[in-house]
Amino acid sequence: MDFPIPNFIPVPNAEAMQMISIVSLIVGICLVVAGAVFLLLSKRKGKKSTLAWIVICVGALLIVNHGIQLIF
Repeated sequence: MDFPIPNFIPVPNAEAMQMISIVSLIVGICLVVAGAVFLLLSKRKGKKSTLAWIVICVGALLIVNHGIQLIF
């Protein structure tokens, strides 16, 4: 179904959407790496690492979501 989009809602063009997906993919990769570093640092100190797992999960969700958008 093709619904008409009202004029007051800004809709970026395809190139801008692709750039947003690429940037979000890079941010997701950075979040996963940062979460892994925090996880390793917290394991060395013997502390709980809930924040590290949250950062890793958010990064993984960004990677999966925007990776799929770039494929299709």
